[in-house]
Amino acid sequence: MKKQFAILGLGRFGSKVSRELFYRGQEVIVIDKDENKIEGIKDEVTHAFVGDITNEETLKEAGVAECDVVVIAESSNIESSIISSQICKTFGIKKVIAKAQNTIHGKILIKLQVDQIVYPEQDTAIKLVNKLTSDNILDYIELGHHINIVSVEAPEKFSGKTIKELALRRRFHVTILGIKRGDELIFNLTDDDMVQEADILIVFGETDALKKLNLDLSHKT
Repeated sequence: MKKQFAILGLGRFGSKVSRELFYRGQEVIVIDKDENKIEGIKDEVTHAFVGDITNEETLKEAGVAECDVVVIAESSNIESSIISSQICKTFGIKKVIAKAQNTIHGKILIKLQVDQIVYPEQDTAIKLVNKLTSDNILDYIELGHHINIVSVEAPEKFSGKTIKELALRRRFHVTILGIKRGDELIFNLTDDDMVQEADILIVFGETDALKKLNLDLSHKT
């Protein structure tokens, strides 16, 4: 089902989000005061407007108030980010997401009751550090409150054991969601499925529980 998205601000982050949403079949409205940025993206979104994202009338005329989700991608100008966030919240939009420049900016957005705050540079840095400081973690997704989905090479001690024998859920409160074996992805695992050498495990659990399995995840700061 198509949703309507508005992206306010077209830096690298805003432009990337806009294009990806449009390529995935969503309706995308973009607004930026830089005419060159609008000209460069107009054929890759549904509607593109040159305008001030802090002007309530501009946002209304562009149809932002009718959108399902608004992403305030402007963060270099904190004042613009705060004002546009406040306007969007008064519109009663279902979900307002804002990019924050730093934690202080983020705390202000929290007080404005922005639904979700993202720190793209920080998230990328943390993901890189996690991969650099752990030999066996291949990738991970942090879901919040230190809950993660981790893609990890099966430890040697797991090889030749069934899901039942490992008993990770009972012993560590960690669940194996799936196994990548070569080019094959195996989900809907049963107790009798066996972990083999060179398997990649897709594991779900809290950070502390994953650490007990010697998966060295660093916490967000």
